[in-house]
Amino acid sequence: MSEKAEVRQISSLTEGYEEQKPTFMQAIQEEISLPFPIDKFRFLIKELSVQQKRAIAHFLNFPIVFSKYKKFPDALFQKLLFQLQKHYLTSDRERLCWVIIFAVFDLLKNESPGSLETFLGTKEDHILKFGRWHVYWALRFHPGRTIERTSWEEAIREFEEGLEEKASEAKSPQDDRSNDEKQSAIEQKLKNEFAIRQAKEKEAQQLRKELGAQTKKLEQFEKEKQQLAAELLILKEEALKQKAEAEAYRNQLEARLNRMKQEKNDLQDLVKETELKVQEMKANAVKAAHEVEQWKQQHEKKGPGNTQELIALLLISLLPESDKLYHELRQANPENASVLRAQIRKIFDLIDLLEQFRQETGQAQPKDLVQVSDPSFEPVPSEPEASRQSCVGTFYRRDHGGYVVMEDGKSFNVTESMVHQHGLEHEAEVQCSPGKQQNGMTLYEIELLLQGDDTYAPIRQFDGYVELGNYFTWYCVDINNAQNRYPLHRRDIEIQQPNDGDPCLFNVADDGRFARLSRLYRKTKQSAAEQEFKAYKPSLLRRQAEKPKPDPFLENCKIVIVGGLRKWFEGVVAETGATLIHDSGDAPERIHADLSKADALFFLLTATSHRATWSCVEIAKQKQIPHFVIQGSKSNLRMLLWENRELITRKQKI
Repeated sequence: MSEKAEVRQISSLTEGYEEQKPTFMQAIQEEISLPFPIDKFRFLIKELSVQQKRAIAHFLNFPIVFSKYKKFPDALFQKLLFQLQKHYLTSDRERLCWVIIFAVFDLLKNESPGSLETFLGTKEDHILKFGRWHVYWALRFHPGRTIERTSWEEAIREFEEGLEEKASEAKSPQDDRSNDEKQSAIEQKLKNEFAIRQAKEKEAQQLRKELGAQTKKLEQFEKEKQQLAAELLILKEEALKQKAEAEAYRNQLEARLNRMKQEKNDLQDLVKETELKVQEMKANAVKAAHEVEQWKQQHEKKGPGNTQELIALLLISLLPESDKLYHELRQANPENASVLRAQIRKIFDLIDLLEQFRQETGQAQPKDLVQVSDPSFEPVPSEPEASRQSCVGTFYRRDHGGYVVMEDGKSFNVTESMVHQHGLEHEAEVQCSPGKQQNGMTLYEIELLLQGDDTYAPIRQFDGYVELGNYFTWYCVDINNAQNRYPLHRRDIEIQQPNDGDPCLFNVADDGRFARLSRLYRKTKQSAAEQEFKAYKPSLLRRQAEKPKPDPFLENCKIVIVGGLRKWFEGVVAETGATLIHDSGDAPERIHADLSKADALFFLLTATSHRATWSCVEIAKQKQIPHFVIQGSKSNLRMLLWENRELITRKQKI
């Protein structure tokens, strides 16, 4: 019988057909209630074939792996069967009984409740054919055990006695002990293998869980890898695009830099040419002044009779100069035209004045010489007259030019070109000399007394270029930071008429939105005036934002300043928290008492007498007071106060 057939046969017995189930159920119920003869069951197992053992293992779901290349694991098979009979569950004991019935079914399949005597008569034949223990277990589960109870019990007893005698004859006690020891060793080995198997199964289960988790992580990593690969591809494309844009921008900047270098060389050549022209003009002015002085002396010697002759000679000498300037005007650039026209205008104004003077001399004798409008030919006023007319003022910077506020409260505007011509900085102190024109306007000549400090000017200055934007809107762009881009003021567009890409120097008020041109360096040749004053102020270029004033660092200190006016220094000293003691230098003895208690002494040598300097220095040396010299500007005074703050506050710390 095949292994699968045997499994189907035992399954049919357990699940049972109605005609077979009542045959054995009574015997099974009785055996379950009795102690199980484990030794006799062991002998039955030894008589089973390998196919029967495999069928039983499959039926009972034993965890046994079969291989045709290995021997059947009898020890493990017996151990699992013995464990099954030790269970207290009725279902497990019942299953074990069905397994025994399956093993001896060939002896019981044709038996009935009334065939017990026949079965006992053929006992010896069955023993020879099937085995002694097969016959024994078939007798125990015989259907006639209930009806012929007495005969069945007697047969069982005789059978067991005969089996014991033969077992004792066949085996010695030593063999039993040896078998027991082997059995114990086998059971111990089975226990160890079973424990190892359970540990391996747990480990395998844990590894399967970890494998599942790692598989999920690997899938997640694979998704992230694909996503990152896509992002990397996008970033590479963007990087290539940015690299191409940067390369194009760099080439553009290099081309612009080369263009600016060429323009710089052209501007330098123009500067040299303009300087030569200025020197020539100055020489001509000196020569003309010398000629006027000679004519004046000759007029004083010869008397008023020769006035008409002198005026005629002067007119003759001025006409060639005007012709020369007119010839230059016809060939000059539009940028130079305004300067040349102004010079020609001055010459013709002088000619008109001379003509007017000559007409008046025919009616009345002049008492004084006529004052001409050209400063080159103006007579030098006497010292009392100059001091009476001049006035001290303070210059304040704007985004385009600035204005001067004088001591008498009057003020006047200063153009951007005049700011560059005199090098004026914010809060500079100037000497203003007024003069009247024929049209009634008052013009001021400016002389710098004390330089200011553009660091605190209310404007920012940038070095950049002019750019034509959308909708014909002009912008000034910072060359160092293209984000600093401001619309150009309408007046600068109308007057300067810039071109796209022209380098320039432009100003922006702190609270302003528009840029004002301070210098415009055209791609063509520049005007002489622009080349003469092309230098700009580094302090304004460095100042990109409002510079915060420092906290007071000279509190409770006394600062003595000799020279100039008090108002020139009040703001600078007030920033430090110190007390100002000032003297113009006319009467230094008035501050000698305060000087002996002061913490520092400063001199403005350009506006201080030697007597005041000498007397104050002597006191400072005796009292060990540090003394310094102001180098002509407020920014220098700020720097001296800050850099020498520890030396000035030394007395306070003591």
